[in-house]
Amino acid sequence: MVLSAPVLETQRLRLRPLVASDAEALHRIQSDPEHMRFYPHPFSMEESVAWIERAVEHYAKHGFGLLAVEDRTTGEFLGNVGPTVQRVDDVDEIELGWSITPDRSRQGIATEAAKACRDHVFEVMGADHVISLILPENEPSAGVARNLGMTVWKQTPHGSVQWLHDVWRVEHGG
Repeated sequence: MVLSAPVLETQRLRLRPLVASDAEALHRIQSDPEHMRFYPHPFSMEESVAWIERAVEHYAKHGFGLLAVEDRTTGEFLGNVGPTVQRVDDVDEIELGWSITPDRSRQGIATEAAKACRDHVFEVMGADHVISLILPENEPSAGVARNLGMTVWKQTPHGSVQWLHDVWRVEHGG
């Protein structure tokens, strides 16, 4: 069953599909060297545009993907969060990822947005578990994973440079 990319709302946030006009706001986040320290490098504008294009392609192919995170009160673009398909140890997994602007870090936004997406994946998409790929030194993301009820399941090399990642996992109902 292919679903359409959702619009989800939480107490403070609106999560909606990424669109081309998000590129500039997304790039402000993805070009920040401190924020991108757990990626191979800060993104160029072209890489941020390609990120959105891949998300749109993912919606068309899978019916879900990364969502823009907006402040419900101000409409401010805060980052992106959501499920994607990642190949991990030769198995396609639903991975939940998040990236929130440093200007709003430590406010529980990533956890709030990721919980809404986790619940959507379980309740609407019917998945029995989700994972998150997180570098062992990325304590902020590990904290979000713990808040989602995730625990480290295993480690595996992943990404363009094959860095060793912790694979966090939570079961539906877990």
